[in-house]
Amino acid sequence: MIKSLRYIWQLLVLSSLVLLAGILVIQHFSIQLQVNLYLITVGSITLINLISFMIMGRAVRRENQSGVVVLLAGVGIKFLLYLLFVLLIWLVTKNLNNAFIITFFALYLIFTFFLAIHLLKLLNTK
Repeated sequence: MIKSLRYIWQLLVLSSLVLLAGILVIQHFSIQLQVNLYLITVGSITLINLISFMIMGRAVRRENQSGVVVLLAGVGIKFLLYLLFVLLIWLVTKNLNNAFIITFFALYLIFTFFLAIHLLKLLNTK
């Protein structure tokens, strides 16, 4: 339980730092990305990672073989939620420009590495 609370706290701090840095970069370098879309993207990615960590964290704590199935289900749910997010953004904006695509993949990599580090720490302590 404490590991989950620590992860949530660190995820919120990371999201805040990425949000602040992104807004400053967007305004300073006049990138063709709306601040509202960036806010929605960071918030959605944070929520998706929180959901996937809760599912995967439960899988790591299990002692039997069903933990592997739940872990793979967490990875699949994370993938599907990211696809759903990109599809919804595409349907709403009708245009995904290069700035959004680069920003999305950069955020995806940052948060995926963060999730992987915390899952490895969970596995090492178990």
